[in-house]
Formats: sequence, structure tokens, C-alpha cells
Amino acid sequence: MRRYTLYSGLYRFFSGVVLLLLNWHIASAQDGGYDVLAVSTALSFVPAVFVPSLIRFVPIAGGARMTAAGLAGVALTLLVIAAVYSQVQAVVALNFVLWIFFFYLESAWEVWFNDEASGLDGDALRRSSSLTMTVNQVALMVGPLFAPLFTRVVRAEWVLVVCAALFAVVAVLSPGAQRTVSAAEQTRQEARPKITGGLGVLYLLAFMFVWPILGTFNFMLPLEVLANGGSMLTVGILDMLLGIGMAVAGTFLHRVTKTPGLRWILMGAAGAVVAAMAVWLVFPAFGVPQSIAIFILGCAFGSLRVILRSEAASNFSPQQVGAIVAHANAYSLLLLSAVLAGGRYFSSHVWLAPFALTLLLVLSFHRIHAVQGRRLIPSEVPE
Repeated sequence: MRRYTLYSGLYRFFSGVVLLLLNWHIASAQDGGYDVLAVSTALSFVPAVFVPSLIRFVPIAGGARMTAAGLAGVALTLLVIAAVYSQVQAVVALNFVLWIFFFYLESAWEVWFNDEASGLDGDALRRSSSLTMTVNQVALMVGPLFAPLFTRVVRAEWVLVVCAALFAVVAVLSPGAQRTVSAAEQTRQEARPKITGGLGVLYLLAFMFVWPILGTFNFMLPLEVLANGGSMLTVGILDMLLGIGMAVAGTFLHRVTKTPGLRWILMGAAGAVVAAMAVWLVFPAFGVPQSIAIFILGCAFGSLRVILRSEAASNFSPQQVGAIVAHANAYSLLLLSAVLAGGRYFSSHVWLAPFALTLLLVLSFHRIHAVQGRRLIPSEVPE
């Protein structure tokens, strides 16, 4: 689990740098703006539709090897983007290709985590999920902060080249971390009840909100900052605050020795999001209140991601979790497209999107909790 945590943390750091550079470039370029950024954001989710089939037919076994293949694809795509960085339309098109590998990696990382988590009990599994999620969020929040600092030293194109090289290094090292599941662990996995059917659909629905929340946040943030005369450094700082909130939530859940009541976590997350929305509405002038609201959103969303991940790992096999995540990301394209299309007519309130979607994630998780509470003996459904 240590090597997984290290490599996934490096991946999140470099991803944070790359995503901020590309989104800011598309939003602020002469040929960019709201419409171009909206198209780019929507296109970035299209690969999620065919990634489940890609995972199913690509003959790569094991989460670590799947991750290495995805990282290699990211590295090559970034090199091409760096070569055509001045052409916004080309960057938008290549951003589509880049997200093919990003969504492939989302499933690959989850499969690798579940490979490593095989045999852990409920509390140990939750602590591992909290720890790895916290490290990932710290890395992801530091990445956007470093992006504007890097561009003050070298051109953005060369920053992308360096990130590509570092992705390639992680790709080379990842296969060596492949964990071999022992025969005893395989027996325990096979004996574990396979909770599928309706509960699987509910988990798919919950995972479907994860990427649209992050996507709408990364979409609205540069637009809000540009509208208020801010710089890329401001975007990096606010993005960092979301990551700090998620890291704080993960650290808290990691330090809790006993599993807290899920109902209380859901109620706390919902209350926090509503409070954050109220802060933003009461103080419309862009500044400290928005920073507080973003931090609160990070705390709520981070706690939900930690619990969702650990609950899914305890109820499904690594392959099932990978399939659920891949299909959820595919369906999230419809949700994100609807939000972006509606946001064109309510651009002054586009900031509401990630907050509202987080509340919907709370509701979907509440439904999962209700169904699991009624299911005393998991039923085994043949695959």
C-alpha cells in the first residue's frame, strides 16, 4: 500500500499542474472563453463512454500494470500538446485524447487499490482509504499552486514536457509494485458475498456524481476568477483550498479509531454544503467568503469520497469496483453536459453547480445506507 500511495500521490500532483495549465490557457486565450472551455470540458467526459469497453478488452491484468499503461499514454499526449500549445483548437482536441487516459487511470487506480486492500477488515480498509485519499488530495491541491510558479520560470510548454517525463518515470516504476494475491486471500475473496443488482446500481449512481463535481468546479473556477480580475495564481490558491478541505476530511476519518455513524457523516456533509452556499450568496463580493465556502465544500466532498470508496471496496471485488467506476464515469457525461448547457443561461450562478451536485451525492449515499440497513444477509446474485 505504501508504493501505491506514493505513486498515486505523484500522479495527482502532476495532474493538478497539467489541468490548471490547460484550463487557464483555454479560458484566457484570445480564441477561448466560456463556450470553448465548456466544449472542452464536455469533450473531456466523452471518453468515459467507451473506457469501460476499453478496460474490458485490453489484455492487461492487475491494477499496477493497467496504471502503467495509462500513464504512458498521458506522457505521450502531453508531449504532443506541448508541441501545438499555441493553437487552442488543437489543445482542445488533444485534451479529449488526454482524458481517455485519465478516465482509464481512474478505474486502474481503483483496481490497484482494491488489489492492495484484499483481506483488510472494515476499520483497516476505511483507514487505508482515508490515508491514500488524504495523500492524493494533498498532492492534487499542491499541484495547481505550483503551476503558476513554474510558468514564471519556464514557458508553459516546457512545464508540460517536464510533467510528461515524470509521468513516464512513474509508469516505468509502477509494474514493480504489483501485489500478488495469495491463494488464501483468493479463497476469501471468492467466498465474499457478491452484492450486485439494485445495490450495485445505487453505487454506480453515487460514483456518477464524483467527476461532475470536480469537473464543474474546475470549469467554474477560472471563469469566476477571470470575471473578478484575478490571475492563475488565484485559481491555484482556491483550488488548493478545496484540496485542503478534502485532506482535512480524510485526515479526520483516518484518525477515528472506530467507524463513525454513516448517517451522521451524511448529515454533516449536507449541512456543510448548505452553509457554504449560504456564505457565497450572502457575500457576493469575490474574496474571503468564497475561499471559506470552497474549503467547506472540500471537507464535505472529501468525507463522502473516502466513505464511498471504502464502502465499495468492502462490498465488491476489485474487478466489480473497476467496472462500476468506469460505467459511472461514462454516464456522468450526460449529467455534466446538462449542467454546462444550463450554465450558459445562468453564467452568473455557475458556481452553484459543484455545491448542488454534492448535495445530490449525499442523497444517493443516503439511499445506499437505507438499502444496506435493510439487507441483513447479502444475497448472492450470479454474474
